[in-house]
Amino acid sequence: MSLVDCGWLEDNINQVKIIDCSWHMPHTQRNGFDEYTKEHIPNAIFFDLDKNSKLNTNLPHMLTDSRSWEK
Repeated sequence: MSLVDCGWLEDNINQVKIIDCSWHMPHTQRNGFDEYTKEHIPNAIFFDLDKNSKLNTNLPHMLTDSRSWEK
């Protein structure tokens, strides 16, 4: 499911900020950051879910306070 289609994004790429937070289940042996570095939407930034998730909870990938996010 897409929030916008590729044509809209291409027409508006300079007016939006793309945040790539790709993450894959461990058994797939894929790495979202490695895939991002090989190919991504122009000007997109990568947001690492594992590095920016709360560690003291049993709920996976709960975000911390934004002031502690790694860039």
